[in-house]
Amino acid sequence: MTADQGASPEIIAKLHGILSRHQDALISRSVEAVWSNIPAYRDRELEEVQASFAGCYQAYLKVLITGVFTPMEDYMHQMVRQRSAEQVRLSAIQGAFLIFREVAFPMLVSELGGDYQLVVACLNHILAAESRALRLFADLYQDALTEILRQTNETLSQRNEELQALSISLDHRVAETTRELQHSRDFLSEIIENLKAGLIVVAENLEIRMFNQAMEKIADIPRAEALGQRVDDFLQRWNKISFSQLQEQLNVHGDVAVLKVHGQYNSHDRAVGHFDLRMGEWVDAAGAFQGYLLLIDDITDRELLLHSLSCYVSPKVAEGILSAKNPISLAGSRELVTVLFADLRGFSFQSRKMSPEEMVELLNAYFGIMVEVVSRYEGTLDKFIGDCVMALFGAPVAIEDDAVKAVQCAVDMQDEVSRYSRRQKQRGNPYLYLGIGINRGEVLVGNIGSPRRMDYTAIGETVNLAARFQEYARGGEIIISDSVYQCVKEKFQLKALAPGVIKGANSRIPLYVVDGYGF
Repeated sequence: MTADQGASPEIIAKLHGILSRHQDALISRSVEAVWSNIPAYRDRELEEVQASFAGCYQAYLKVLITGVFTPMEDYMHQMVRQRSAEQVRLSAIQGAFLIFREVAFPMLVSELGGDYQLVVACLNHILAAESRALRLFADLYQDALTEILRQTNETLSQRNEELQALSISLDHRVAETTRELQHSRDFLSEIIENLKAGLIVVAENLEIRMFNQAMEKIADIPRAEALGQRVDDFLQRWNKISFSQLQEQLNVHGDVAVLKVHGQYNSHDRAVGHFDLRMGEWVDAAGAFQGYLLLIDDITDRELLLHSLSCYVSPKVAEGILSAKNPISLAGSRELVTVLFADLRGFSFQSRKMSPEEMVELLNAYFGIMVEVVSRYEGTLDKFIGDCVMALFGAPVAIEDDAVKAVQCAVDMQDEVSRYSRRQKQRGNPYLYLGIGINRGEVLVGNIGSPRRMDYTAIGETVNLAARFQEYARGGEIIISDSVYQCVKEKFQLKALAPGVIKGANSRIPLYVVDGYGF
């Protein structure tokens, strides 16, 4: 392909000579003019523009010099791909060719020395080549844009398909997540509804937002009636509980651990209820305060059982029995315990002068003293035998320093009974003298008796000897065995007695008396 089939060999030769001599200057000046005058290239570095257009002008000079268009056509294919990818307008390329012409014209005039006919012929040759190059460039540029649009449409179509697939996947994921959330809500709701404890969820404005089934039963109030109520009004009406005091305790301690409430049931099957109330703050995942959570346990049955146990053991021991992780065995086991027997001296003779009513009143007062003192030192009241009291220390729950507590219990018994007797003496009633025996050793403890009548008690040689020590003691005395002495000798003032002959024992037994008690 040639640039201009009408140009004479003379013109081409002249043009060849001029352009060859000034090739470097033409390219340099044209590139600088492009960089300075075409807006599309002003924001680029001069070196970058030189790299882009130097090759173009070199190929163009070859067309003008040789008349062969193929090198220019090859370069334009490459240039169009670059320019269209960079989205340079066609007008910028046209401007680059125009600048080249304007730079080349003064050189032609100067070289041809006023031969304007030849100058015009050379310019016509340049214009013809320029026109052909621009038409080719425009066609290639259009083809390239069409190809880019086609590829872009294919990419967009592919992206659209990918987006549709992603949308379908997200729809499935959202549906699955929704099902999981619903399952979690149902599961949580099921747990809340199956709680044995009552649950109240309170919003920040103190309105009740949640009220589970157990709370309905505890308060005997339908959920629909409770929801939306202010919690302070509800608690005040239900059990005269001050919510503001709960808030104060929460602010001071960080939570309301256990607040025992004794109140009225609204239902008819029970008159009085006992409840544990716990309260804490309700915060969201970010830690922002949302309201309060109240958990209310109905402990009525436990309190009744605790009260029943407290008739036989101290409240502390009773609490330990109910709170033990492992069930307390009452079937029978061998345990190391301290056994105490306390009996009134001469009461049967003295009581002959009393009316039955006076005797019952005195005995009830006496037993009240004894039970209270046993409970004070974590003992277990085993039984009453006439006016005799039997107590265990270390069963059914082991306690620390059982022997020390048993002796201290005996000391308090003597003191308490002595004070009571002095008051009774002033009223004309007989003075009560108490003899106490204490022994320590292994015993068999458990429920003992027949299927129709059983008692929790202790049996064995240790028990028998404790009873014998009590019989050996005089009024006001506390007699202890050597096994007890070894445990308490650093705690009490004790005196050794002459080894005693105890009924049922094979030899004399070392005995000790607590100093200060006795005749």
